[in-house]
Amino acid sequence: MRSVPVIQSPIKTYVYPAYGVASLGKVAVEVMLQLYLFDFYTRILGLSPILAGLAFGVAIFWDALSDLLVSAGLFAARSRGIGYTTTLWCGAVLLASTTVLLFSPFQSEATLYLFLQLLVAYVLVNTGMTLLDLPQSSLSAELSRRANERNKLLASRMGFGILGLAVGSAMPGIYLATLSSDPTLVELADSRRISAWVLAGLVLVTGSLTAFFLRPRERETLPEVKSTLPTLVEVKDLFRGKAFVRILCAGVIAAIGRTINAALALMYYRFVLELSEAQVTQAIFPIFTLSIVLSIPLWIALSKRCGKRVPACASVGGLGVMGIIAYPLLPAGLVWPSLIVSSIAGILCGGVFLIDSMITDLIDADEVETGHRKESLYFAVWKSGLKVARALAFVAIGLGLQAMGLDMSHDVVSESMQWGIVLLFGIAVGLCFVAAAFFIWRADVPEPNET
Repeated sequence: MRSVPVIQSPIKTYVYPAYGVASLGKVAVEVMLQLYLFDFYTRILGLSPILAGLAFGVAIFWDALSDLLVSAGLFAARSRGIGYTTTLWCGAVLLASTTVLLFSPFQSEATLYLFLQLLVAYVLVNTGMTLLDLPQSSLSAELSRRANERNKLLASRMGFGILGLAVGSAMPGIYLATLSSDPTLVELADSRRISAWVLAGLVLVTGSLTAFFLRPRERETLPEVKSTLPTLVEVKDLFRGKAFVRILCAGVIAAIGRTINAALALMYYRFVLELSEAQVTQAIFPIFTLSIVLSIPLWIALSKRCGKRVPACASVGGLGVMGIIAYPLLPAGLVWPSLIVSSIAGILCGGVFLIDSMITDLIDADEVETGHRKESLYFAVWKSGLKVARALAFVAIGLGLQAMGLDMSHDVVSESMQWGIVLLFGIAVGLCFVAAAFFIWRADVPEPNET
């Protein structure tokens, strides 16, 4: 076993917000895609749910593969002196330009054209997301070896991500709030297109800030890192570690639940609770977001006191139990019960960043054993697993909605279809989170030594 001493200087204060700010634009786009893209192409543009689900599935499968390819490319780039921050900035440029393309179809009536534009543009968007996200994740394990500093980095990333969640979820609603009457399909389409342009600009600005301000710290730590392309044996060894496999299983199962939840959120509030999109985007989503932001210090304090596994398990498991109980029972036509549930869900979501922090602890433990840093490999496998899960979930959603015969152009659906949505949105998603919490509890991740 090799010992790897920590010789880095303490992180300067500005590094924390600089590291996290890229998540503001990235998560804003990601949330808009999760909440509005499926609805945009099916309800507003008229693409069938099964074709939309197929395009989503293929694009996300490519995204999972691209994580592995980008990971290998990062190792090669690092050996040539190209830093993570350079790749991150290139990813921001690609993500911004293709987000606009995704929400700006040149034709809206030809089914084949819509399918191909969705497929190609979404593949490019996911590629840009990977080029931005994977270097940022890898930097969390490199900028500092100190557990407290690393928790602050990840909390900063999540904090800015939550602000991005607020911006991405509320942006179309802000546009709709300027209208004096119920929006037409054309106005709904405009709200998505204009929001895409705004968020594209946000991605460019925040990605550039992170790349510029983190470059000095990255250059300072670069001589300590020996980046070599992992061998097949090292990849196999990754899956022999029970702790990482269990965390990966937890992430995959939770990703399935989270994807179903995000894709069906607007349908649940619209068809089951009979709430308008304005009520959801201007009241429920902001309360959910604010609750997450306010809860982050609580989860940091709990992780210092109890370690990371117990709070992470409580966070994910609590989300599952709450969803199974609350979503089937919420009354239609009332906003305040949904606001209460959203605030509780937001508090529980605040602890999710601890799972990423647990992975960085595994990276440290692996370095002590092998003497090599393999953060890109760990995060590539981790994110690939999550994206395969999302792809499968989208295909299942498309098939499920097609089988139910749900016509999203209607304002009212049958009671049996409402219960079908509740079963997926509440109970199925809740069971996924409960199962994920079980795997987190079983994962024996070593707590870091503070130095």
